Amino acid sequence: MASHGHNLPFQVDVNQVPENLLSANDQGSRPFPQFQSLNISGAPANTNAISNYNSLQAIIEKRMSQGLNLQFSYVWSHFLDDLDTAGWGSHGGDQFVQNSFVPSANYGNANFDIRNAFRGYGIYQLPFGRNKRFLNNSTLLDAVVGGWQLATTVIVQSGQPFTAVMASGTNSYSLGGTNFKWFPNVIGNPKLQNRGPKQWFNEAAFAAPTPGTFGNERRNQLTGPAFERANLSLGKTFSFTEGIQLQVRADANNAFNHPGFKLPNTQLTVCPSSGTLTAGCSGYGAIATGTSTITDLTDPGRTLQLSAHVTF
Repeated sequence: MASHGHNLPFQVDVNQVPENLLSANDQGSRPFPQFQSLNISGAPANTNAISNYNSLQAIIEKRMSQGLNLQFSYVWSHFLDDLDTAGWGSHGGDQFVQNSFVPSANYGNANFDIRNAFRGYGIYQLPFGRNKRFLNNSTLLDAVVGGWQLATTVIVQSGQPFTAVMASGTNSYSLGGTNFKWFPNVIGNPKLQNRGPKQWFNEAAFAAPTPGTFGNERRNQLTGPAFERANLSLGKTFSFTEGIQLQVRADANNAFNHPGFKLPNTQLTVCPSSGTLTAGCSGYGAIATGTSTITDLTDPGRTLQLSAHVTF
């Protein structure tokens, strides 16, 4: 499957200082110096973004037979664009732009670029009780062990892309509005072999650009933690009369208690240029390391629920 989008909205500050005019105190270098930021989306000059999506999709399905029904799907995909948009407020994620005048400079992995995704469900009617393979010759046993059904849903997918950016307090002098972020220069490999919540990427692989210049990092070139979740449920329906039934269920959400981590802190901090070096600083003016910590979860821990429903 593939698709291509063009003439897409590119919501930017059209009053940002052009790259060739960046300098300190450059309000007068704005295209419209009598105004501050002018964030515009939808005008003809700002519907020049593009997107590209390619995917390989596979599904395996077993319809209900011998008490088993399942369907699982796998999708490999790659989604690139200049800027993400969504019709539900902030659900498009971070909208980082460094150069409002060159959409192609922002071209990179989309916020929605989940490279690998495996999802599915399974239902299994346990083989005990009346008309089943085992313990099928006793009304008493059937009332206790017959008719139980086990179900599961599974999600396993790769992480969400993100961009490392210079922290507030550092500036390229671009006066680029709310979506503007100053990208760092890439000087090494940002991937860590033993990454974890205490440090997700190698901050030392980046350097602060020279003031008045833009960094060379590409948007969304880093990837956050993968997501894994399995839910389990076990239930049975008891029939007392033709019109009265009791359903009992035990549900375990995130049954294996696997943590789902959010994206790490993406703000890069510059070490002081003089005085006492702070924690994580290897030298004056370097990027502080150990700041890419993860402090929150996308998925809570395991929850268990017992329920009973009467229908009549």
